Amino acid sequence: MRRLAITIGIGILALVGGIVFLWPAQGVGSEPIHYGRDTCAHCRMHISQPGFGGEMRDRTGALTKYDDLGCLLHAMIALHQEIPEAWVEDHAGAGFVPLLTAHLVRTSAGDTPMGSGIMAFGDAAVAAAYAQAHNGDMVQLEDVVKDPARFALGAKDPAHAAGKVER
Repeated sequence: MRRLAITIGIGILALVGGIVFLWPAQGVGSEPIHYGRDTCAHCRMHISQPGFGGEMRDRTGALTKYDDLGCLLHAMIALHQEIPEAWVEDHAGAGFVPLLTAHLVRTSAGDTPMGSGIMAFGDAAVAAAYAQAHNGDMVQLEDVVKDPARFALGAKDPAHAAGKVER
């Protein structure tokens, strides 16, 4: 009888240990995008162009991928909650950059996969040079999030369209 109790006890400990140690861990960090296979969680298009996408993890650790920075921002705004982690692809090819430290450039709508016209860079000097070379301007994440309609489809504000924005 004692032997049976010990065997059952060891079995229960093994089961609990297996659940604790083999349960999938909550995800952290960004993951590589599989171009042509991964799908944008916002617009449902295949992610096909490097340098424009982004990813975010929600409170549960679930990772979603986006083909355009505009899709990522729209999805974040629609959640109406804190986003623990978000990254954007460095348009210059340096991999993922945390969204909060990225330098954003707004260009014409046709320059991005879904027409947001917003690209991210890890380096401020590279972003500024790109903006100048492509008739774009630097924008702050806070401004885009506060007034997404102003930035929708790469719309330029009247001051920028008239050439009155200082660089």
